[in-house]
Amino acid sequence: MSRETILVMGRQGQIAGALRAALEAGGFSARLAGRSDCDITDAGSVACAIAQASPALVINAAAYTAVDKAEEDADAAFAVNRHGARHVAATAASASIPVVHFSTDYVFDGAKPFPYDETDPTGPLGVYGRSKLSGEADVAAANPRHAILRTAWVCSPDGRNFLKTMLRLAQDRDELRVVDDQLGSPSFAQ
Repeated sequence: MSRETILVMGRQGQIAGALRAALEAGGFSARLAGRSDCDITDAGSVACAIAQASPALVINAAAYTAVDKAEEDADAAFAVNRHGARHVAATAASASIPVVHFSTDYVFDGAKPFPYDETDPTGPLGVYGRSKLSGEADVAAANPRHAILRTAWVCSPDGRNFLKTMLRLAQDRDELRVVDDQLGSPSFAQ
């Protein structure tokens, strides 16, 4: 009996790596697509990747995540986070395939003094948050069989993340200096 294939966009990211292990442990065949396999900003590239994988589900973990850089390069952020997300969702919908899309807590303004939930009003303050919120809207409009998951402060043993940076710095320094005006809740990829 063949295992169902799950196609995960964003092969280089922390989430995709963790998903591969979890999916394979669950009996699925995980197929990860990175930029060299599938440029999500190109609808034809997405169509080709989905056709080749013939998945039961598509998970979009690909994203432009350089929050500060997005302020200077809005076109690139929107190309990946909005248009790319729409290409993935629409192509999956045309093949009757559901899609799971990863987003971010940056779609909120950060003013709420306790955790957000999915019914809270959005209000992104920067380009990155606006690009991700636009992507959410496009995914929802393009594929009725969708789920959108919002993460915050993604952490895993792989890749670069705040937790790993703090642990590394704590080994070398007696005192750490970091911003202290931000609240967050880590999303552990594994």
